[in-house]
Amino acid sequence: MLRIFLAIFLSVSTYFAFQFYWGDQGVKREEELAKQIEYQEQINKRLKVRNDALRAQINDLRRGEDAIEEHVRTELQYIKDGEVFYRIVEK
Repeated sequence: MLRIFLAIFLSVSTYFAFQFYWGDQGVKREEELAKQIEYQEQINKRLKVRNDALRAQINDLRRGEDAIEEHVRTELQYIKDGEVFYRIVEK
């Protein structure tokens, strides 16, 4: 009788230890989720920096023509009448 009780006890203990460590809400799953959260927080930080830069650029463009002109000059290489454009090519 004691051997049967001991065998059942060991089986149940093994099952609970397995569930505790590798189960759906176990230690391993918690570690995986913590890594995923950390990775997502890093992505969110980078996206926040990018979004802040875009918001600043939008605000500049809304404020006046000087910002629009600067944007056109840098992005589209706009040249005013009477100006000379020099392109420096590195070898």
